[in-house]
Amino acid sequence: MRARIVLSSIALAGLCACTPAEDGKPPPAAAPASEPAPLAAPVAEAPTSNGVRGYVVSSWRDEIPRKVDPAWCPGGLNKSELEFNGITKEDLSAAYKAGGREAADKLFPTNGCIDPAGTDDPGFNLVQGVGPVAIAGLDLDGADSKAEGGSGCAHDDFIGPDGETGIDNQHWRLMGCVAAYQPGGLIDNLYEANGFVDGNAAPVLIELTGVDNLRNDDDVELRFFSSGDAVTFDARGKALPDATMTAHDDPRFHSKPVAAKIVDGVLTSEPTADLYIKVKTQTMDNEFHYRDARVRAEVAADGSLKGLIGAYWDGDNLYDAMNRQYIGENHVGRIAAITRGYMCAGMYNAIPRIADGHPDPETGKCTSVSHAVHFEAVPAFVVLPQLAKAQP
Repeated sequence: MRARIVLSSIALAGLCACTPAEDGKPPPAAAPASEPAPLAAPVAEAPTSNGVRGYVVSSWRDEIPRKVDPAWCPGGLNKSELEFNGITKEDLSAAYKAGGREAADKLFPTNGCIDPAGTDDPGFNLVQGVGPVAIAGLDLDGADSKAEGGSGCAHDDFIGPDGETGIDNQHWRLMGCVAAYQPGGLIDNLYEANGFVDGNAAPVLIELTGVDNLRNDDDVELRFFSSGDAVTFDARGKALPDATMTAHDDPRFHSKPVAAKIVDGVLTSEPTADLYIKVKTQTMDNEFHYRDARVRAEVAADGSLKGLIGAYWDGDNLYDAMNRQYIGENHVGRIAAITRGYMCAGMYNAIPRIADGHPDPETGKCTSVSHAVHFEAVPAFVVLPQLAKAQP
């Protein structure tokens, strides 16, 4: 029997526009993330009920390695607009108190987060090397790429936790010299608190259909959805299993099914051409455009999933998602960038330099950035919108 998997959407990491603490103190260090469980954990041999398995994503985080080497960032960490322009947090706070946002904006020469193309490039420090430390991700292009002697969008691939070569994760090369993305930094703490699932009004769903066996099934299909529901948590902050979740009303957030398989309890999929994920959380009401998204995850004995989603993130959409954020009609991208520790115009100009996917047919320049997301998912009942409306 043919199996099918479906995934919906949650808040992606690093996109919170949280306001800096007034005391200027850094966030408390996050507890070190546990090492990924080995793949191929034992799973039940029996077929699923009617061949259908549904899931809701209960954990989501970008890859942030547990150890970093300062030599990776020879220019140091990126500067925020405050640091770049010699403005202190006290200056900014005093301006807000005296004349609100208009007075605070006058402290800066321009707002590169609103018009990055019309602003001088302040530069952006990128990860220059990785040494012996592993970077998680998937081999998206089937090659161990090298920047030296390469052509087009040449770049150096990373080495995976088990020594795998060819790991594509240029998103880490972009964000690895940003303060908030250091181990124990702002983004790490938000992941540890599961803030990108708990606070998102459009969670990710997964559905397997036509499954003959959760241990081995060589004829499976995979699909992604966004949902209009919210994840339900218990008193311990764990996502409740077996909840009923409805896929998003907008078919834009329903990807097409692609082939996949389960081998010795490990699920892998072919890439899906375009995946649009709806995210609505804090200052963000946006979507994420992933291209060639694929999954590698273990199927545990309790039916849960744990693994990686690898994809190419459309470069223009990546910039917009990170920096075009609003509270009402007020653009707050600058606050988000200051909090995380970079300048919008610098990121805008850096993305094309590190892009490694989907070359433009006319210019030959790459337009997307390889990306890796760790995720976990618990069993759930996935319902399509038309079926939900038909219920009494």
